[in-house]
Amino acid sequence: MAPATPYTVSRAASHRSRVLIRDSRALIASAKALIAQSRQSIARQSSVRIVCAWCQQTMRWQRSVEAVREQISHSICFACFVGVFRELGPVHPLPQGSTQVDEGHARAQQSCQR
Repeated sequence: MAPATPYTVSRAASHRSRVLIRDSRALIASAKALIAQSRQSIARQSSVRIVCAWCQQTMRWQRSVEAVREQISHSICFACFVGVFRELGPVHPLPQGSTQVDEGHARAQQSCQR
């Protein structure tokens, strides 16, 4: 029997390579099946658009399994809340000269307009 040269591959190494390739193909096939299943699950999910009931600006999107496509739900943005809160006359009125709410209202309105 001739001595093995550095470029020849033993039968055991060749068999091991074939086994690894076969196992890799099986893993790839199962991964593709899981990806397809995940895509179908995501496609079944819908999102609910949350809009401000006062200014009609979109506030956020929320995923929901039970939602119908393009379903809309209502909330109130901070800018509108400040105005409504003032109209209702809070139990504890804000101190005179308080600019903290006014600054927050301006920032919130800017974010709603974007």
